[in-house]
Amino acid sequence: MNKKTIVVVVLSVILFLSVSSVLVINGFPDLTYDWTEESKSILKQYIKLLGFISVMGLVYTLVEGFKKTKPEDQDAENEVIQ
Repeated sequence: MNKKTIVVVVLSVILFLSVSSVLVINGFPDLTYDWTEESKSILKQYIKLLGFISVMGLVYTLVEGFKKTKPEDQDAENEVIQ
């Protein structure tokens, strides 16, 4: 596995865990019955922030992948034209 694949897998796992943890907190209030509403809200906001950062990382790796493949495609097109 190359470095980019590992980064994509790790970011995807972080995104999956953040979404599922927010769903668990919302769906099972008996797990956090002794927490205040403020602490639940703060925890959910930090988890959502972590998920957002992982999405931005996935988008960045996707865009960087397009930037790296684009010059190779242009070189191939220039060879065909000549």
